Amino acid sequence: HWHGIFLPNKEDGVPWLTQKPIAPGTTFTYRFPIIQHGTHWYHSHSGLQEQIGMYGSFIMHKRDDDQTFRKGIDDIPAVPVIISEWTNLDPDNINRMLHNANDWAAIKKNATQSYAEAIRAGHFKTKLTNEWKRMLAMDVSDVYYDKILINGIHNSQLGMAGGKMLKGGDKVKLRISNAGASSYFWLTYAGGKITVVANDGNDVVPVEVDRLIIAVSETYDIVVNIPADSTAFELLATTEDRTQSASLFIGNGIKQLTSPLPRLKYFEGMKMMNDMMKMNGDLDDMGMNMSLNQMDMNVVMYPEITGDGKKKQVDHGQHGMDMKHDSNRYNANALGSIVTLNYAMLQSPHSTMLPKEAPVKDLKFTLTGNMNRYVWSMDNRILSETDKIPVKRGEILRITLFNNSMMRHPMHLHGFDFRVLNGKGENAPLKNVLDIMPMETDTIEFLANEEGDWFFHCHILYHMMSGMNRVFAVGD
Repeated sequence: HWHGIFLPNKEDGVPWLTQKPIAPGTTFTYRFPIIQHGTHWYHSHSGLQEQIGMYGSFIMHKRDDDQTFRKGIDDIPAVPVIISEWTNLDPDNINRMLHNANDWAAIKKNATQSYAEAIRAGHFKTKLTNEWKRMLAMDVSDVYYDKILINGIHNSQLGMAGGKMLKGGDKVKLRISNAGASSYFWLTYAGGKITVVANDGNDVVPVEVDRLIIAVSETYDIVVNIPADSTAFELLATTEDRTQSASLFIGNGIKQLTSPLPRLKYFEGMKMMNDMMKMNGDLDDMGMNMSLNQMDMNVVMYPEITGDGKKKQVDHGQHGMDMKHDSNRYNANALGSIVTLNYAMLQSPHSTMLPKEAPVKDLKFTLTGNMNRYVWSMDNRILSETDKIPVKRGEILRITLFNNSMMRHPMHLHGFDFRVLNGKGENAPLKNVLDIMPMETDTIEFLANEEGDWFFHCHILYHMMSGMNRVFAVGD
């Protein structure tokens, strides 16, 4: 599958939807015109092959006469960076273990939450409530990996770019793709700020951050500065559960490390889950407007933002309100000085408006799942229980997605870029993957102008395999 690429439907590479699988020992040639630019990637869409290494970067450059060419950004030396995971296990066995809901991954990650650990952390009552509500222990990812890789290596060096040795004062553009099957990665840089200049192959107005999380299958173009000579500055990619990382050292000389992300405070996460889970199993968003990755409920587990010790009471004068009723209590950027990227900060440098006269078809999906049985679905129905969704060619499809599960889901649309309605008006950013956090509601829209059966699915491989997918049948 050619991820993020506009092409005829028959070249899309989805087995049993757009073509038959390519049989062992046979050759299949994909042919499509290149009509776009940007950082994209490709991967197998058959079974669990993506997990064992069938992926790579797919970079398309702007032509020199491109109207959108940006001096100082598009002429900086650029390097493809593909982040992925390695497991020594057979991916089919991982899939089987996930459906058995055992503790193997938690034990390997040192993330078990026993009564003894709860008492040590001063969270005995939290653990009791958790068991009483029959909830699983808190975790932010499902799979344990043996190694994280950047361009296939655990620790790699970037000493040259654009044919020149890198030295102090140089800037370099990294075209980053997350080819992980199920891992989100935090990106932090020892040499200072990170400037985001593109996302999912589409330019964005440059935005400067301290860190960003790259969802499964997303791509980002970032610009980093090398602040000193004779030093190689670490770009650190850390899994969201903070158990593994990989490093890319940018520059030449002594290695300058960035601070590793501290261990998650799992019992704070468990307490947050207890507060949100109603007795009937539904989740309570506690009146917060959650969208565009602005509210990260896991922030309660981040020591670098919410501190190491007990949660501080926020002083609201005589009201004596605590964090529980503060509308910013999950907003990382409001709670600390570390600036974290979110989708509300992305803006297209040009108008992305869709034709005003086109008819609009509104769809709503609720992202649903059962962690114990490891069934992931949309509207509580897996792909095999649903029909293709008919869409007339030339219609605007406006999709509202509500995540009613406690996992984040990177939803990917084949064949099109969609506008993310993030308050930027006609300059709404274009993406093809939307990461939706627990309890979030987001709206996307696109013009369905290419015929065929287009896959729309969660890009966490094991969620996709369990049925979190739909097919849009675009035609007359």
